[in-house]
Amino acid sequence: MQKKNGFTLIELMVAIAILGIIATIAAPSFENLIIKQNLKSTSYHMRDILKEAKSRAILNRNETIVCISPITESQCKGKLTNSASLTASLVKDSVFIIDMKNKVNLKELSADHIVFTPRGNLNSTKQVIFCSSVGSYVLSISIPGIIDISEGAAC
Repeated sequence: MQKKNGFTLIELMVAIAILGIIATIAAPSFENLIIKQNLKSTSYHMRDILKEAKSRAILNRNETIVCISPITESQCKGKLTNSASLTASLVKDSVFIIDMKNKVNLKELSADHIVFTPRGNLNSTKQVIFCSSVGSYVLSISIPGIIDISEGAAC
């Protein structure tokens, strides 16, 4: 008799069933991982945009504004105190819009926009809280324009 190599149909079906069960168990935690990564990337993206807006304010010696998306660029520009006197290139350098990722919500914003003065300062401290089903991130912006980000509790 010859020795037979390979797997039987039953062995293959059992292996596929076990893999299916493991995949079913791992799917919810993978979704939470994606939501947490979207939350983190949105928070850090906003921090980077705020740093860029502060730098542009100092560089151009002009106010810059950061708004959260559903607002349009023209609506955001209208909130600048000197918006009428800005040239088109300065408007492009002075207005920043943050897009929110899926399943990330803005829980709290101390104002609907953040304006940096020509010196890179704020008129008052601001706090932004991003929330999702798996946690939150808190961005604190002090009057000198220092941006601090920390992980918060679940919302």
